[in-house]
Amino acid sequence: MINNYAALSLGLFLELDAISHSDKEDIDKQVAIIAKLAGIDEQDVLELPLPAYAVLSADTDFLRHECPPATAPSRLICGDLSLVPTKDFTQITTAQYVDFQTFSKGGVAALPDLLSALLIPEGHKYNDGYDLEAVKTTVKELPLPAALGLSAFFFERLVASIQASLTSLEKAAKTASLTQRAKMQAVLETILRQVPGLGSSASTE
Repeated sequence: MINNYAALSLGLFLELDAISHSDKEDIDKQVAIIAKLAGIDEQDVLELPLPAYAVLSADTDFLRHECPPATAPSRLICGDLSLVPTKDFTQITTAQYVDFQTFSKGGVAALPDLLSALLIPEGHKYNDGYDLEAVKTTVKELPLPAALGLSAFFFERLVASIQASLTSLEKAAKTASLTQRAKMQAVLETILRQVPGLGSSASTE
């Protein structure tokens, strides 16, 4: 029986999340979640003596608390794959950026896709010469704290990269022509719309 986040994989967490957001009655959700965490059938859960069921139910209490993210590792060894997190967002490809932006709008369910866009097998470039679906499968096996830590790390890098770009554009705008300044302002506004809450004091006036 899994009773802590460190032992809970991202893939299993997504299954539990789907159950908790389903239209099932609360008791049916609890039975389904216990079955997933215990690795048994729902019918087996229903046939348990009530005291045994109460013990398993208590073991799910950790799900009521926030999962603390782990520090993002510099490399992940998962089976035959050695995955390297993309750290320098100034060096990511356009395809990576577009996919990351797309998946970031997909919520929790899209975490495997989002992480697979920035966890690259060592010695490869994004989606070049390796099986992307295999990476997604591997990502689902990550402990949930590690997956959340990597997600937070990637978003922090993205915001830092965008802020650096904004600063660069602001400086360039001061000496640009009116036409160039108007184009830069449009770029700034587009970036700000893509990352809600980023904010900027950018001005080209």
